[in-house]
Amino acid sequence: MELEQVKALLPDSVITIAELIGFPATAELLRVLGGTTFPVGKGLRAMGAGRAKLLKETIGEENARLMTAHFGGEVLYLPRCDRALRELRNRAFLGEFENLKNSGLSTPRIMTQLCPKYGFSDRFAWGIISQSKNDSGFNQDSLF
Repeated sequence: MELEQVKALLPDSVITIAELIGFPATAELLRVLGGTTFPVGKGLRAMGAGRAKLLKETIGEENARLMTAHFGGEVLYLPRCDRALRELRNRAFLGEFENLKNSGLSTPRIMTQLCPKYGFSDRFAWGIISQSKNDSGFNQDSLF
């Protein structure tokens, strides 16, 4: 899932980080550290061995260096970005739903297969499909 696709749902602080280290590294940073306050030292050594190691393991040494150079001495809140991540999940579900439907699988079979995979009920899935039809012209004729 590509975080850049939902850029409009991200807070400015996350956009700044993504512009610095890229969206894939930012997505991994949020996956691992989202929802935490992360003090960024003025250098990787000043940050503390544990936090520096975690940052390097999460986004790589070069990206950790870039973060330290840019945010050194600041305390960053790394939001979870739940809304953006849910939107990405829902888009992935819709794409997979449409692909399976186009391959000839029945709608009940698709729901049985995809709902557990995406972690939601079939009622919720129908809501996503309905909302998508209203928002973006999802091909509703292909659903039945």
